[in-house]
Amino acid sequence: TKEILAFESGYIWIHENLDALLEKYPEQWIAVKYHQVIASDIDFFALRKKLPDPPHTCIEFITRERLEMIL
Repeated sequence: TKEILAFESGYIWIHENLDALLEKYPEQWIAVKYHQVIASDIDFFALRKKLPDPPHTCIEFITRERLEMIL
């Protein structure tokens, strides 16, 4: 669906622009929609409260540390 493609596109955009995002939002959560950062915060839950549509917004933690995901 359109929402899934927008979410995937946001995720790709974040990783393509990671260096610039690290300069502006180090160690912060960011919310991206349509290739724009629409909100940021150091606290995940505070960030979600700022969003009009959290389930359909790409949210990532911007850090230089490598994160491992356990699925």
